[in-house]
Amino acid sequence: MTDYKVTKLDAVPDVDHLPYWDVVIIGAGPAGLAASMTTAHRGLTTLVIEAKDQPGGQPHFLYPDKQIVDIPAFPDGITGEELSARTLRQADEALVQFRFAEELVTIEDTERVEEDPLKRVVTNRSSYLCRKVILACGLLHYPRRLPVLDRLDSPRVHYRIPRIDDYHGSRILVVGGGDSALDAALMILARGGQVELVVRGQTLAGRADALARVRAAGGIVYTSTEVMEAELTGEQIRVSLSNGKQLSIPHVIVQIGFVAGKETFQRLAIRLKDDGSVAIDPYYETSRSGIFAAGDVHGDIKLIPVAWAEGIQAALYAFREISSPHWLNEKRLHDQKTEMLREKLARVSATDNQTNNISRK
Repeated sequence: MTDYKVTKLDAVPDVDHLPYWDVVIIGAGPAGLAASMTTAHRGLTTLVIEAKDQPGGQPHFLYPDKQIVDIPAFPDGITGEELSARTLRQADEALVQFRFAEELVTIEDTERVEEDPLKRVVTNRSSYLCRKVILACGLLHYPRRLPVLDRLDSPRVHYRIPRIDDYHGSRILVVGGGDSALDAALMILARGGQVELVVRGQTLAGRADALARVRAAGGIVYTSTEVMEAELTGEQIRVSLSNGKQLSIPHVIVQIGFVAGKETFQRLAIRLKDDGSVAIDPYYETSRSGIFAAGDVHGDIKLIPVAWAEGIQAALYAFREISSPHWLNEKRLHDQKTEMLREKLARVSATDNQTNNISRK
């Protein structure tokens, strides 16, 4: 089948003179990089736009030093940084083009037709015409800030897990009770550091086995505790906790969750699910024709292999629409009619059940 035929571009395209791109992908995380390789390997000019100044997504920015052990083909695990670097190298070799430090603003429909009606992807720095768009930007998650520490405006307050090797043997305060906070604590402890973990709730939301390992390695855990005050004193941060303890530490790692940027998706005028993620059809296409979505931006299972798989599938469906649009559109029309019939029958069944319940009363 043509879907799986790899047709590499012969040379790097003269991107300055391209009238439009075949595919523009938003996000250079696992889903975006997998999607970009898939389209580029099939001869489509592919541009990836990334809001950060580096590629890699969450594996690179949130846990670069963590050994990820659930990636197929890496029985000894692989760090987020190395995994991102390997994937980026593959994308570069496939002649994928990148624009970093550009944030998505909106996606406009245009009247220009080049086999497909072209769309205009608008960023805070430029705009790009293209035939298809793939959203692979996660849920545009931003680390949730802790005001009492944020006010310090200090590089010693970290909202992503820093390079733990830089703080070998240090005493570190970690704020948060989820898996990310526990992972940070374990990495510090594994490098001879000391950890004090501050958790606002009575119990931790993270894995019980990880908590047991933190305690077994000498980590101190304070539950039902919050950071009340903080100040810089030379190269230390002096912290007052709600349990009465005062600590003086060189670094604080804050891992208290994320805030989703729903506003961007709302500007795109695409249908969202109740949780703010993007709704898609069985072909990974959103409610706007020609805009696809893959990975955390819509999915419930937030694992790197799942993001890869969805990025590849979204890319293949985008490729199919470009290479054989009639076949795919006819199949989609059939599937949409089937789904509409299911919804109609479900509504009729719900109405009948409600009527029967009333009659029984």
